[in-house]
Amino acid sequence: MKDFLLNENFLDEAENFTEKKFTQRFALSELIRIINKTNQFEKFNELVFNAKYVNGLYRSIKLSQTNTQISNIDQIKKDFIDNLEKVSLLIKEIFNIESNETTIEISKKYTEIGEVQFQNLLLLIDDLDQIKKYLNYLKRNF
Repeated sequence: MKDFLLNENFLDEAENFTEKKFTQRFALSELIRIINKTNQFEKFNELVFNAKYVNGLYRSIKLSQTNTQISNIDQIKKDFIDNLEKVSLLIKEIFNIESNETTIEISKKYTEIGEVQFQNLLLLIDDLDQIKKYLNYLKRNF
């Protein structure tokens, strides 16, 4: 997976590619710092893969509110919940590798139960989805 450098430049390049600014850039920077420090690129790959899937499921759920032709909404919701838990667990695992005030606060911001944390997690998932799109582009073109 690692034919490129995960760093601030990577985040800039991903933003340029997707033409979208990351809303949770600090968390992404810390995530990348920990991934680099601990050499856990497979865990990062798993995280962005699941985030992209969750984001797609979330879009389907929102779309089902206006499109009654989506018949398997119960299965979509179940998959959404199951994979949202996977993403949350991966985030906890990564940020718990390095236990300091910053990583503890970041972990709480995205993984504790509550409406604000849920919204924060969805924002981070959307950013991770954008990163996955960029990674897919890199894989296809290099």
